[in-house]
Amino acid sequence: MHARLVELRDRETIERFLARSPQLHFYELGDLDPFYWPYTRWFGWRGADLEALCLVYAATDVPTLLAFAEPQGMPALTHLLRALEPSLPPRLYAHLSPGLLEVFGGGWRTTPHGPHLKLVLAAPHALDRADVSKAVPLGSADLPAILELYARSYPGNWFAPRMLETGLYRGVRNGSELVAIAGVHVYSSEQRIAALGNIATDPRERRRGLATAVTAALCLDLLPRADTIGLNVHAENASARACYAALGFEAVADYDELLLERTDA
Repeated sequence: MHARLVELRDRETIERFLARSPQLHFYELGDLDPFYWPYTRWFGWRGADLEALCLVYAATDVPTLLAFAEPQGMPALTHLLRALEPSLPPRLYAHLSPGLLEVFGGGWRTTPHGPHLKLVLAAPHALDRADVSKAVPLGSADLPAILELYARSYPGNWFAPRMLETGLYRGVRNGSELVAIAGVHVYSSEQRIAALGNIATDPRERRRGLATAVTAALCLDLLPRADTIGLNVHAENASARACYAALGFEAVADYDELLLERTDA
């Protein structure tokens, strides 16, 4: 059967494909949850079987394309993206397995955001070494303080206030001021999966182990609820990588992040 581009809305079919490599696809598996599902569009390359899959996530002003594959799946994913490319939004953020950028040729302007790594929590016993005594839960009432912290410490950070509804944000305060935070970009109780994100420390409070504390507290809260806990990190962020390694995270894949803007629209 000749393979072709298809759009998918059958959650079970998508889940079966992604579950082959949960450590590579923890974001996409989380997006199957009803909390995120309405913002997703799923595209596949299908012959006799589904050979490749990618996601366009449109909860933000600039949609995000997630396209990852194991080495053996790269040819099919390349075919998928070449077929999908003409109908993609004219501006989008992309997370791509290495080698897929070549699909976006002269018709696109690319703004690289550098090489990134996917990490998963492989040694959770390492969390026991962290002092989490000052890490407290954060919720919707803390939104003004959270936005102030991100403005000071992580400008341009992608943060959706609706994520506070998950109850999975932890912070440390210095007096009344919030000075460190860790949360989730994606969490699904159905899929038992979490993708950490929005981790930041006030510049005046760095090198005190606060990022370690809030991340460890969040992971400890997630352990009974999630079989896979992952996060993405810039490959050149040595301090963040050291923090996560100390907590038991290990790299499982590399990928590229970039902004794509169509020039032939």
